[in-house]
Amino acid sequence: MKSLKFAVLATLVVFALVSVARADGIKEKPKPMQVINLTYAKAMATPGLAAAMHEQLSVDDYLNNPSVVFIAEVTLNGVLYRVTGTQFQWMLFFYYDTIAPVNVNEGVQWGIG
Repeated sequence: MKSLKFAVLATLVVFALVSVARADGIKEKPKPMQVINLTYAKAMATPGLAAAMHEQLSVDDYLNNPSVVFIAEVTLNGVLYRVTGTQFQWMLFFYYDTIAPVNVNEGVQWGIG
């Protein structure tokens, strides 16, 4: 009888330890975020990305960057986009309306046309 009580007590302790170990709130492993590196021209041609860039980027970040190439990080639909562009491209982006995609092949520049 003593061994039965000991077995029941040991089983309860084991179940309690297992319950506490799984009580961290994380049921499954988090999915790694997909990262896509794009040039400025490809980013302007991606649907919805230009509008997301206008919402998430600040001209202060651009102005505080002393390098010739500025890399902006934008999140859209759970995907992290790293957009690389020159100072001239980002100047046009921040100071002119460039939400419309730029098609250089047809002679349209700066999103005007």
